Amino acid sequence: MSMENITNNADGRFRTISAVLILLTRNGKNGTEYLLQKRQNTGFADGMWDFSASGHVEKDEPMSKTVCREAKEEIGIDVLPQDIEFMGLLHSFGDGEPRFLGCFRVMRYTGDIKIGEPDKVAELKWFNENALPDEMIESRKVVLERFKKDGVFYQEYGWRE
Repeated sequence: MSMENITNNADGRFRTISAVLILLTRNGKNGTEYLLQKRQNTGFADGMWDFSASGHVEKDEPMSKTVCREAKEEIGIDVLPQDIEFMGLLHSFGDGEPRFLGCFRVMRYTGDIKIGEPDKVAELKWFNENALPDEMIESRKVVLERFKKDGVFYQEYGWRE
């Protein structure tokens, strides 16, 4: 399938992929901690640490619903829309196709965290916000740095001038 078929609709207008990045956070002994997943067998950033969960927005689905659905599918927890905090929007061109990534933080949820897609996630691990792994996806580091510095943000990443 050509990229034109994926990104253009019948009237020829360009469509951009939309996805969510979900970051579980907690208060640890030495400050804020983030739950990260180590990717595998996905074809994108395999072997790298990523946010807790992520996923594509489905047709007729708002990002808040995507967060709840993906959190359940990927890490086995239930998240209510009122427990989601919008961190910002990343307009990315890092993997060859432009996409909008809605970044959300979750501090409250129910259920036990577990790997829901063991074929795609090698490991889940909590990291202190000041001791992130070197093998973390660069755009995710940018998101965290920007949010810590400015709060809610809009960031462009991976575009060439």
